[in-house]
Amino acid sequence: MSQLIELIYCSAAAHPFSRAELAQLLAASRSNNEKIDVSGMLLYAEGSFFQVLEGEAATVEALFETIRRDPRHNAVTLIIREPIARRAFEAWTMGYADITPDEVNRLLGASDFFAREASFTALGQDRAMKLLEAFKQGSWRARLSDSDAAPAEVALPTEDTLASQSAPLEGLPPHPDYTFAFQPIIDVRDGTIFSYEALLRGVNNETAESVLSQVEAKRLHRFDEESRILAIEMAARLGLPARLNLNVLPRSIGISPTAVASVRETARRCGLRMDQIVLEILEWEIIDDFEAFKSKLDPYRGFGMHFAIDDFGSGYAGLNLLAEFQPDLIKLDMELVRGIEHNGPRQAIVRGIIRTCFDLGIDIIAEGVETVGEYRWLHSEGIVLYQGNLLAEPAFEALPTRFTIP
Repeated sequence: MSQLIELIYCSAAAHPFSRAELAQLLAASRSNNEKIDVSGMLLYAEGSFFQVLEGEAATVEALFETIRRDPRHNAVTLIIREPIARRAFEAWTMGYADITPDEVNRLLGASDFFAREASFTALGQDRAMKLLEAFKQGSWRARLSDSDAAPAEVALPTEDTLASQSAPLEGLPPHPDYTFAFQPIIDVRDGTIFSYEALLRGVNNETAESVLSQVEAKRLHRFDEESRILAIEMAARLGLPARLNLNVLPRSIGISPTAVASVRETARRCGLRMDQIVLEILEWEIIDDFEAFKSKLDPYRGFGMHFAIDDFGSGYAGLNLLAEFQPDLIKLDMELVRGIEHNGPRQAIVRGIIRTCFDLGIDIIAEGVETVGEYRWLHSEGIVLYQGNLLAEPAFEALPTRFTIP
């Protein structure tokens, strides 16, 4: 099965386009993209283009190369190029629309922006929609890059290749001396549980630190993989109703060919969907080769798996990882969160992170929120996903359903 990708870019128009010119472009673009099975959209506002392309990888990349050479625009800036599990614009061929920022939420769409009334907001909240919101607010228009580089080629494994990497680990302990607690991550917009994080615990509810202290250094990455398998199995037995966040050491992905494949295989065996799995990359472990790291994870995005950077702002990899591999989410390091309502430098740093993530279509989880003051300041800045004892404490070997929103 061919890999679907989503490619998003922006560019600056070589000259102001009239509505008539845009309508002509629409007809030609729609006809071509119907023939090659590319879906998506192209918006024009204040002299800038913002385009989403969806389709088979080779087809989309060939089309993008043609687009890059088109003299009707310049400063072509690649924003996102990543595998997707399904199209966000399934019924949409390409369309052009000349809009003002205030008109973005009132787009007319489907195969023709100007003819058929279809609610654009009904497409949901995938990354393309989040980047569109950034485009509406002025990002990806006023500060276009001069970079004109083509997207890097990524060799995407086939289903058969991935299946060969998915054999279960041999020698899993029949009676492991560790277990898990589960803590909810709350979406305060609608008062729902967004996800549960699996937190390592001893069999008598000892801390993660006490468990890890018993693991030999040479076994750490194997233990890292084993523990995710157990966490998935336990969450499935408990009737997981939402997503499941699982920690992963970045070097485990390079050391073991089954580090991520075993997650996919275990989830499938336990009846969980791929879009229920969120792998949290722990930032404190150094990543030596970002391109190799990204190439190992990208195929699993194509199956619907989500990725997050944990403890963002605390370790070695944060900004470089964000530049090379855009996750679906980041989790603010709790040291940045702690007492933020009274700390100006932390506020400035978090505001910068919020703006960067907004421009890249990345959601933010505020982790370790313990006081009403912390919550209120973060909420005033637009953060809507929270994890912390203020809202809900972890439950030992259980999925808690009760939480409090301050």
